Amino acid sequence: MGVISKPSAHGPALVLRKWTCGETSLIASLLTRDLGYVKVIAKGARKANSRLRALVEPGRLVEVEFGLDPHRDLQYLRGGSVHLDGLTATPDLERTCFMLGALELVDRCRPFEANRPHPTAPELFAVCEEFLRVLSSESHPDPALLFFSFEWEFLEFHGLAPEVLTCVACGQALRPDGALPVYFDAVEGGAQCGDCRERNDGAVRDLGAETLTWLQRFAAGGLPRDHGEVLARPVRRELGATLHRFLGYHLPGYRLPAALDMLRPVNRSKET
Repeated sequence: MGVISKPSAHGPALVLRKWTCGETSLIASLLTRDLGYVKVIAKGARKANSRLRALVEPGRLVEVEFGLDPHRDLQYLRGGSVHLDGLTATPDLERTCFMLGALELVDRCRPFEANRPHPTAPELFAVCEEFLRVLSSESHPDPALLFFSFEWEFLEFHGLAPEVLTCVACGQALRPDGALPVYFDAVEGGAQCGDCRERNDGAVRDLGAETLTWLQRFAAGGLPRDHGEVLARPVRRELGATLHRFLGYHLPGYRLPAALDMLRPVNRSKET
C-alpha cells in the first residue's frame, strides 16, 4: 500500500515573535515570502539539542519547511537553516531596539490575514528583509532614520500613508524650505498649510521644515541609502512623535512597540 505524503511548504521567512508552549515546545509567528503570515509550532525546541531551536528566534531570516494543513491554524515546523541572525549581528542597544520594534509592528498590525496567501506578501517580505539586512550590517549610521522610513513603508502597505506633498484641506503644494508655516493634523490625515490651520480647531501641531523634508523623502519611496545622513535630535524626536500620532489614529492594532521604551531617557530626578 502506498504512503500518502503530508502537504508541506518551504521557503524563506522572517521570525517575528516566539512564545512557549507546554514544557518543551515553542510557537513562532513567521512572515514568509510566499504564504504571508504563518504560525508554526516547533516541538521540543526548548531542549538544548533541538535542531529547531535556532529557527524560531525573533529577528532571524531563515529557510524553513513546515506542514501545510488547511485545517490547522498552527503548522508543524519540520526543519530549515538560518540565513541571518539580525540580533547578534547588531550588538548595540539602539539597533536592537529598533529591530525588535519593527518586528512587533509587523506582527501586531498585519496588512493581510494569517495562513492565507496574499499577492503582496512577497513585496512586504522584501521590504522587511531589506530593512533587516541594512540595519544589521551597521552600514547606516542612524537606525532611527531607517526605522521611521520602515514605518512609512508599512503604512503604505495598509494604504494609509499620510499626505505630505500637498495640503490635505486645500490641495496647495507644500514647500519644505521653511518660508511658509506647515502643520500636521494626524486626524485629518497629513500636513496642512497655514491658511487651513487657522480654520481648524483640531489637535494640529507645527511641522519643522527639516521634518517635512524627510517625510516627503519617505513618500518618494525606499530606505535612505546615504550612509552619511544622521538625524539631529530635535528632528528625530519630531519625526518619531509625528509618525507615532498618525499610526495611533489610523493603524488598527497599533501601539508603541515595547522595545522602544528602552530608548527613553531616564529621569534621574525621580530616582533620588
